[in-house]
Amino acid sequence: MEPYCDFDAAAAAIDNMLGELIREHFGDMPRRELDTIREFVFRDFMHYLATRAGIYSWRRFSEAKARQRLCIYVEKMWARLWDVASEWFALWKIKWNQRVRLVFSEEEFKRATQSVKWSSQLDKALKNIDVTELKLFVISNLVRNGEVAGVEQISEYLIRDELNAVVERHGPERAVEMYKTGALTARLLERINSLRANTDPLLLLKVDFGRTQLP
Repeated sequence: MEPYCDFDAAAAAIDNMLGELIREHFGDMPRRELDTIREFVFRDFMHYLATRAGIYSWRRFSEAKARQRLCIYVEKMWARLWDVASEWFALWKIKWNQRVRLVFSEEEFKRATQSVKWSSQLDKALKNIDVTELKLFVISNLVRNGEVAGVEQISEYLIRDELNAVVERHGPERAVEMYKTGALTARLLERINSLRANTDPLLLLKVDFGRTQLP
C-alpha cells in the first residue's frame, strides 16, 4: 500500500514554483491575461508530469489514484523539479506562441470560427465513447510529441474534429465502432504526429473572458 501524500499541498508548491517562472518571463503582462496564462501553465505542467510518471497509460484510470501517484512522484523528484520545470517552460513558451491565437472580443471570435461546423450527430457519438480515456490518450501523445501548451483544449478539439469527420462520412454508429476497435485512436495518433509539420495555431483564447473557447 502506497503512503498517503498531500496532493493539494504538492499542487500548491508547484503552482508557486511556476508562478516565479511566469513573473520572470511575463511580468509586464496585464493582470487578467497573466492570471489566464498561469492557469494554463499549471494545468499543462501537471499533465506533463502525469505523462512522465506513466499515469495516463493506465488501462483503467482513477482520478483519486492518479492524484496520489502524481503526488508521490513529485515528492520523489522535488530536488530537481525546478530544473525540470525551467526546461519544460522554455518549450511551453515556444509552443504557446505557436499554437495559441489570442482574440479579444466576441465579434473577433465569431469571425475566426464562423466557417467551423459540427455535425448534428456528433453528440450522439460522443455519448457512446469514453471521452476521458480518449483525452488522456491524446494528451499523453501530444506531450510526447513536444506539444505541451493548451493540451486539454487541443485534445478536446482534435477528438471532436476527428470524430466529426467519421460521423459525417459514415454516421455515429460507425464512429462508435471505430472507437471500440481502436481505429479512431489510430486516426488521432496520425493526426498528432502530423502536427510536427504544421505550425498553425490550434487554439483560440478569448482573453476578455479569461477562458478558452473552441470552435
